[in-house]
Amino acid sequence: MSDHRIPQMIQQLLSGNHIDASDILATADGFFLVYKSISDILVEKNILDFPNFQGARRTCNRFFDDWFLYAVPNGAEHTYSLLKLREQEHDAEDGTPGDSDTPGVTISFISFAYQKLLSCLADPTDENRAALNNEINRVVVYKGQCHHNALKQYFKNPQSQGAYLVADVYAKQIASFAENGCLPVPDAYKAIVRRSNSCKKPTKGVRLPAFLATLNQTAGYMVCDNETIRICNREAPTAHEAAAILATHTGNTSRYSFAAEVEYHARFLIPLAKIKIPFLGKSIYDSAIRADMTIDDTEFEGPAPFYKSTSKIVKRQHALHKEEKHYD
Repeated sequence: MSDHRIPQMIQQLLSGNHIDASDILATADGFFLVYKSISDILVEKNILDFPNFQGARRTCNRFFDDWFLYAVPNGAEHTYSLLKLREQEHDAEDGTPGDSDTPGVTISFISFAYQKLLSCLADPTDENRAALNNEINRVVVYKGQCHHNALKQYFKNPQSQGAYLVADVYAKQIASFAENGCLPVPDAYKAIVRRSNSCKKPTKGVRLPAFLATLNQTAGYMVCDNETIRICNREAPTAHEAAAILATHTGNTSRYSFAAEVEYHARFLIPLAKIKIPFLGKSIYDSAIRADMTIDDTEFEGPAPFYKSTSKIVKRQHALHKEEKHYD
């Protein structure tokens, strides 16, 4: 546990018996993650659904199961937001309303008014449930939002450790879904392999399959055969297994690439980036305000420096963090 003071929001969740001390993860530089989803926090208090904007009932575990609370230092206080840790889901197959099935990690740089969550837990009226739903959507979906400077400054700093905790926790979470030592690769990655195999001279989509082929050679055994990832111990994935998970689920071929992508997004939270790009109808700022690590998004695939192990931003992350133990 970090030596930094536990953030007020987390203290209130603890005192209200909404989370346990074991749910709290932290880095040495004061980044905190509540590793208990919003859905699990609500459902434990028998808050199973909420009204959407049309008044229809929506199930918490179909919309809030992938979202987690986090905090960064902001002077003597903390600033709070939400991040997504999603495995491959198949909710859409049965037609039940839910969020996306595509796996990946998203870190929002928009501050979260956690009082809306506490109010809902204390008094779960439909009004409070709807207010919480609106606040979560504001942080994770709605356009036209502004970042919080404390979140930007924390993740912009290449020395920050929070992105490494998130990457490691995500790899462990995904590994936990392995059965009989095998973890199926995501549907989006299978599509990349199919496209790559169908082209006689592929120019796109070869980066990740090529990385995994090299990873298998380096490991000395078949870590990933483009269909499944071999997981020896789903409670503790090896470095090779974790690298395969990140590559197939987030598009990042290392923890350093993952952290570099988060840093890269934070660095684009500047006024100039708000200028709309012709023909796209959105700005770089719109894309940067939520760092979205997923192989389903090819927006930065070509020039993105965080996908290149030889780029300055990735090499700097490696130099700064290769020897660190990021959390306990």
